Amino acid sequence: MPTKRWSEFFLYLGRVFILLILLAVLLPKLMAVCNIWMSSFLHNEQKPIGNPLRVEAPERSKSVFQWFQLAPKE
Repeated sequence: MPTKRWSEFFLYLGRVFILLILLAVLLPKLMAVCNIWMSSFLHNEQKPIGNPLRVEAPERSKSVFQWFQLAPKE
């Protein structure tokens, strides 16, 4: 059974701490980039098509069954 030296153990601990520090530094930046990308992606889908100042009435249902009488247009 081979014995390990203390220097190998401390080098291993050093590598682990360096990786943890990199993760603590880079993970928030990665999350910020993903947040900006997702918000721009969702913002592009919410943009209106056509003239945004035009007010359109919602389309009425053309189903066979009508539960409520629709008001006639004037």
